[in-house]
Amino acid sequence: MKALLKKSQGFEGVELDEIQEPITKANEIKVKVYAAGICGTDLHIIHDEYPYTPPVAMGHEYSGTVVEVGEEVEKFQIGDRVVSLTAIVTCGSCRYCNQGLLMLCEHRKSIGSGVHGAFAEYIVVPAKSAYKIPENISLDEAVLTEPLACAVRCIMERGRVNGGDFVLISGPGTIGLLALQVVKANGGNCIVIGTSHDKERLNLALEMGAMAVIDVEEENSEERLMALTKQQGFDVAIECAGVSISLNNCIKLLRKQGMLIQMGLFGKKIEFDSDLSLIKEINYVNGFATEPTSWEIALRLLEYKHVDVLPLISNKLSIDNWQEAIHLAEQKVGYKTLLFPNT
Repeated sequence: MKALLKKSQGFEGVELDEIQEPITKANEIKVKVYAAGICGTDLHIIHDEYPYTPPVAMGHEYSGTVVEVGEEVEKFQIGDRVVSLTAIVTCGSCRYCNQGLLMLCEHRKSIGSGVHGAFAEYIVVPAKSAYKIPENISLDEAVLTEPLACAVRCIMERGRVNGGDFVLISGPGTIGLLALQVVKANGGNCIVIGTSHDKERLNLALEMGAMAVIDVEEENSEERLMALTKQQGFDVAIECAGVSISLNNCIKLLRKQGMLIQMGLFGKKIEFDSDLSLIKEINYVNGFATEPTSWEIALRLLEYKHVDVLPLISNKLSIDNWQEAIHLAEQKVGYKTLLFPNT
């Protein structure tokens, strides 16, 4: 089968190649991949900024259809539409596994980095790691279950948004616009900030229910933001841009004892105003990927139409055109780029 592999260091270490179709074990299902999204983590793997075990088929955001079922599997049948957790190999006995915190297992292997992922025609996963896609969710929408589950993990499980809270979202990319919708589902008042390059994205944020959007490069932007909170500062700030200035803006604009939620991945050491964070007694939380509960909540949000992910799907390409797809993702052309391994 075709698979987009990370074989060695550098961009030249990425290659579309033929590999053996995976064999389904007794407790596994084989999934024909419909589509897989290109995530920031995939780009970090390509540039050797995130750990991986070569050669490995990348990709962990996907949806597909079950084509083979292991003999011990009871809850799935051929034809079921599914998504799955990323952490499919865990020890099952450490303190983190015993608490259901699979992503923190020291022996964890995730699809797309530790084991073959979804940039391939087929993928096999343990049945216990998979979820049926509700009937009213399309396969296109389901691809974004994983990044939505990341937003759920950070905002609803690790963080907290109360009804009526003033919530600042810094960075109107895919993750920021998913975060906006999760906050709205929890009753928060969202203000989204970006730069002059984000005009289209800020307009989409308004369409998705943001109370206001502000270009931080415009004059008096800080005063306008504080005015929206009646000079009190924001109850919650969610950093989604993954740049130092964004994080420090969040700290500056939070009220005393406000909550800072980091969703953006910086990829390097950054300058951080820890003194101001201390003086204001900022509550800092983050979340590393997802847990099973995150997926259950994310699928319910999609099923009951509290979140609309279709406007975030901008580019659809065959896996044969993977170089163009990676370029679109790296240049942030639109929002999410999907690869189709079977077309």
